Amino acid sequence: MGTARLGRQHLSWLSCFLVCACFYFSLLPPARAVQTNHNRDNQGREAVRHAIELAQPDSNVDELQMSERDDLDDELSQIASKTTRRVSFYSFYDIDSSSDDGSLWVVVPSDSPLGSDQLYSFESSDSVGQSSEKFNRLLSHLALSVPNDKAASIARLFLGCCVRETYGEIVSDEGGLRHTVERYYIRIYGDVWRGLEAYTQWWQAYQKVAVPLPPTVVIDAGVRRITLERLILGLGMHPQLQRWEIAVSSDGSVRVLAVDSVFPKQSRWLSYAFRSTVDPRIH
Repeated sequence: MGTARLGRQHLSWLSCFLVCACFYFSLLPPARAVQTNHNRDNQGREAVRHAIELAQPDSNVDELQMSERDDLDDELSQIASKTTRRVSFYSFYDIDSSSDDGSLWVVVPSDSPLGSDQLYSFESSDSVGQSSEKFNRLLSHLALSVPNDKAASIARLFLGCCVRETYGEIVSDEGGLRHTVERYYIRIYGDVWRGLEAYTQWWQAYQKVAVPLPPTVVIDAGVRRITLERLILGLGMHPQLQRWEIAVSSDGSVRVLAVDSVFPKQSRWLSYAFRSTVDPRIH
């Protein structure tokens, strides 16, 4: 498969390969007390690389870039402040691809309460329900007790690491939404002026249906319902703002209650044919 994008594939044999990956973990030498965090990170990196080689024997892993997802590490550390390096997030992506947001891998080291190394990938999840089930299993390693003021952070972490079918970013204020849409159009068109024009048209149309963007937490009959706005940035598509409603339990487990399109209501393909100064018909 070479450097073909791994992030969007639905791998029917992922379960078998994860078993192999966990077996590989068991062959790694146990971390000693004197080992540094750097050595622990290298062990996790090599385990993920080997797991991808098992999943894609024809791929050239050396041509893929691997990096830590510090944003997700920080998000988790704010939720579980007493948990230090208990979970590590890594992203694998094509070096030559400007559109590949990468495949996400999560490593739970052997010093977790479960007592053995665990490897998670959300790329093969066929539905939001499957993603939430994996996420809940992942958080079970941490034995969290999530207060009300951290519930929205759990929902953000779930959307950031586990919903992988289409790339998106959570937006919580008008400035963040404007900048994200603007950057997307400039990047996708490769031309500043055309990107700015497309952004202006999108923003003017959105203003007619503008909605509150900050996350909200509503507690109803003991259930914490989190509402978040997520901007979908699919390749070749106009940005689409969605509203996600997620229930968060006290142990951090999540359940998606609803996903609604705010603007535009229907997904729309981009046009690369010519520049237009006509007000776009986006509904």
